[in-house]
Amino acid sequence: MRNKLIYVIIGILVISNVYLIFKSDSNRSQRNDEFKKEMRFLKSRLNFDKEQLNLAKIEFKRYSNEKKKLEKKLRVYDLIIIDNISQDINSEDNKDNYYDLAINLNELRIKHWRNIRNIANDTQENKLDSIWSSMKKKIKNQ
Repeated sequence: MRNKLIYVIIGILVISNVYLIFKSDSNRSQRNDEFKKEMRFLKSRLNFDKEQLNLAKIEFKRYSNEKKKLEKKLRVYDLIIIDNISQDINSEDNKDNYYDLAINLNELRIKHWRNIRNIANDTQENKLDSIWSSMKKKIKNQ
């Protein structure tokens, strides 16, 4: 009876560990979701062909790698700033560094979409431009 209980406990632990291993891949699936959304957008809304999609995949990998590095630095400054706030320390240097990283991240996004725009043909560029201008109008109207 005792051996069966031990085997049941070991089985539960093995199953829970396997579940946690698969669950830890959620970051990869989130990046994958972002990739899938972008590729779906390029294919359905802008009618990218296979060659353009391959170039866009290469561009997305470049963008994603740089974005990961910047987001990691942002998380570090998040923790530093939270720690400063909890200790009632007002450090403008950390806030400035955080702000600079946020600007770099936005510049990276703009560069990414400019590279996508370079991959596009004339009609696709016009569609991207109209989407961009409508987004700017929505932001200005808020």
